[in-house]
Amino acid sequence: MLARAFLAGLSLVLAACWAHAQTLAPSDQPPHLLPGESTPEVTPDNSGQRAWQVQPVAIAERPARIFASGSLAPLGSVRIMGESGAWYGLVDCEKGLCAKLISAPHAEERLPAGALPGSHIAQATGRISRAWLADPVQRIQGSAIGPLVAGALVVQDNIGKQFRLELGLDQAFEDLRPRIADIEGGGEQTLFVVRSSRQGAALIAVRLEGEGLLRIVGETPQVGRQNGWINPVGIADFTATGRKSIAIVTSPDQRGELEILNFVDRGFRKQLSVPGVSTHLPGTAIVDMAVIGDFEANNGADIAVPDTSRRTIRILSFGHGQIAEPADIKLPASVTTDVAGIQGRKGARPMLLMGLADGELVLLH
Repeated sequence: MLARAFLAGLSLVLAACWAHAQTLAPSDQPPHLLPGESTPEVTPDNSGQRAWQVQPVAIAERPARIFASGSLAPLGSVRIMGESGAWYGLVDCEKGLCAKLISAPHAEERLPAGALPGSHIAQATGRISRAWLADPVQRIQGSAIGPLVAGALVVQDNIGKQFRLELGLDQAFEDLRPRIADIEGGGEQTLFVVRSSRQGAALIAVRLEGEGLLRIVGETPQVGRQNGWINPVGIADFTATGRKSIAIVTSPDQRGELEILNFVDRGFRKQLSVPGVSTHLPGTAIVDMAVIGDFEANNGADIAVPDTSRRTIRILSFGHGQIAEPADIKLPASVTTDVAGIQGRKGARPMLLMGLADGELVLLH
């Protein structure tokens, strides 16, 4: 009787152990990447399409950089830096719009001590109030953002206490800004930032937990090659479903792929993807070439992004999980500067400002 009871109990223990091992066994999916649905094909959508105009903007020299406050900036806040280092603002003129020489440059962000030069502070309301990249190091040879990358992520909570996530000597944050969002809609903040190593870049999700532990709670697969980079575009409700997603471009300096990722159950799920885009001018720190805005007046978050040649601006829309390309705007030369999104006048759709390889400054509207 005792022997039979012992064998029965042993069987139950073995069964439980086997079930646990099955749960923890590695799957065919990369770490933290959840199975996604098949991606629909990109379909041109000419219904109700409104033509875009490419308007040259008079400027005294070749534009080198364009700076705007926010994803869609007021026209008067946009600043253009010429090759000489001179600064220009946009004004109305006889030709429609001109770049006028000004004395006030773009106001540089005041960074905390030890922050990565040229980076940006993320701000939010909630337990996390600010986050930035710190500890400049030279760990990534040929980095897309310049010679310096960050060895640490610093998070400040709503009472001013700071927490740090430091990476090992074989890794670095190859990014210029963290992004903070309540991505799952449950009130918990998540930070998204690019981490790189010799195996390439991955987008990671970080949360501030408990009494102050910064924990990596999810990550995409690494690009899989040295200097393979990921360039985040932004976070919005791209699919018009009431749920926020994050848009990234994988390998933005080569055959870039735009991906719309959901973050759920501490894992990323690729929802949609579009190949053939670029958001980076190789060999430079110009990485802001994509703009999020309601370009089709459908109350959605569309994305304007150059194609691989950077000679066409593609307007992409993702309403209800369907990819549409309502416009592709041909340019006289390839984009060589940041692309600035500008608020439309009197309810008009947003405009786009960029510098081209032929030295022109153009406004798309």
